[in-house]
Amino acid sequence: MGIKPDSTIVSIRNDLVTMTDRIYESILKMVTENPEENGVLTERSLISRFGSSKAPIREALIRLCNERILKSIPRFGYAILRLGAQDALNIIQFRLINELGAAKEYMHKVTENDLEPLRNHLVNLQKNTLDDVWDIWDENIKYHTMLISLSKNDLLVRNLTDSMTTLRRYYAQYYSREQYRDQFVFKPGPHCLIFESLKTKDYDLFLEKLREDIIDGGRIYKIIQD
Repeated sequence: MGIKPDSTIVSIRNDLVTMTDRIYESILKMVTENPEENGVLTERSLISRFGSSKAPIREALIRLCNERILKSIPRFGYAILRLGAQDALNIIQFRLINELGAAKEYMHKVTENDLEPLRNHLVNLQKNTLDDVWDIWDENIKYHTMLISLSKNDLLVRNLTDSMTTLRRYYAQYYSREQYRDQFVFKPGPHCLIFESLKTKDYDLFLEKLREDIIDGGRIYKIIQD
């Protein structure tokens, strides 16, 4: 089934983002929340949908293919690659190994100055209300990448960003369903508790709460098994 005509482009808060970024985010949301409806995408249909020139459409499609969200089929279009339960479980396992492993290395070394950006981030975060799954996951990605950046290892930061960006699609894929929508509520408390336990050097609690946050209190496993 082809996509429905629609000129709406997802609004991204940063005014400096390019048209390619806006189209990328819009296609990502579209194919995640309504994969069956959108079927195979074509450059022509997307140009009509977004009222854009070919260049930013093509750049966004290349980016989505590189991230294994779409697959290019020569002379046909772009097929949507669905994320399955095992894909999500693999990412969670990857995160547990990398985030907890990194935490055990940096937690004894961080200083008050190292933690100040994270503290400021959490203070500002508690002033906002987030109710969109995409915004919530963008915030989640930012928090965890700030945390792992305490390891001062750029490779860990990049790999975590990539894996959580992929996992964001899995969450959105499920929470776009009506029966799950009310379960996805933004709660900054767990992130604050992780920060406070690290700041006070309660390392056992820090690792415990970080692990719980990565697996989301077991909630994702319930969703995967549905």
